[in-house]
Amino acid sequence: MNLRFICLVVTLLMAACAPASAPIAAPPAAAPAATAGPTAAARGGPPLEAIKLAYPATEAAQAPFFIAAEKGYFAEQGLDVELTLTGGGAATAGIISGDLQFSGSPATALNAALTGAPLQVVYTNSDRPPSELWSTSPDVRTLTDVLGKTVGVINRGDTTELAVRIALTQRGIDSEAVGYFAVGVGGQRLAAIQSGAVENVVLLLSDIAEVQELVPQAHRVLDLREDVQMLTGGVATNRRELAEQRERTRRFLRAVMRAREYFKAFRDETVQILGKYSGAPRAANEFSYDMTLSNMSGDASMSVEIQRRDAAVRAQVNGLAQYPPPEDLYDYSLVKELYRELQASGWQPTR
Repeated sequence: MNLRFICLVVTLLMAACAPASAPIAAPPAAAPAATAGPTAAARGGPPLEAIKLAYPATEAAQAPFFIAAEKGYFAEQGLDVELTLTGGGAATAGIISGDLQFSGSPATALNAALTGAPLQVVYTNSDRPPSELWSTSPDVRTLTDVLGKTVGVINRGDTTELAVRIALTQRGIDSEAVGYFAVGVGGQRLAAIQSGAVENVVLLLSDIAEVQELVPQAHRVLDLREDVQMLTGGVATNRRELAEQRERTRRFLRAVMRAREYFKAFRDETVQILGKYSGAPRAANEFSYDMTLSNMSGDASMSVEIQRRDAAVRAQVNGLAQYPPPEDLYDYSLVKELYRELQASGWQPTR
């Protein structure tokens, strides 16, 4: 076990134990209990196997987890899944230690795997960044116009920065030719744009309408969803889980894959289920649904080419000269098998 990995585990465990500077809110009191559906007694079958999944936010990207619980897909697979709202750092520490079986923050887990953590991404729900590059400068109209300039991102090394770096790399441009500046979220980012503190910024799709209203001179430079493919949502687990409990992982992923088909088939019902967990207005949940649907990967996996490029950019950001090959970072064998199974069986979700 190398020194970098040891330091990583200590850091993640400290992050998991320390109070967060901006704690993630728990689901609203009216939300249903986060369980896998009917109890074993109600089903009249053997006891369900208890496992834990951490998810990072109550947005549509995580809706297949909620659907699998609400529609009983987990229970059908003999699983009692405890869903916990947990940040990516704490979730990654949890799957390393074995306190959690699965994490819904695969990008954070991938960063850890690059430094030697025994983790793998096993399911990718979305592979397009939900963001666009905008500018208030009349001189910036294309991506190459930002060379030598600074781009505002939410946090250094996050998905907003990685998306710009990948877009540059795809054009054969050194991603270090652009400076990156953390401008925070929500009001912080809007204030930075309004004040002129940053001219070029990566905006989440949910920010665009407000920026257009508050900063009329702002304009789109590049739609990163159309230009970039990368890991943005899904599931990661420990290699030990895959080696020792592969059949359990198969059952878990089968339930999630079925829930994913339900998500794609039933917009209104999915938005309703999402609302139980998010507590957000219906319009916000509808927007989150539509954004996620457009970013969903085809069969819940990514090509080796995308895996390799994504890993290379993350390694560069983390200052890693060496890192594991894609086959050590991803294992899509189960979701590919399950996707073929779904297609061959003709299974269809029902309301």
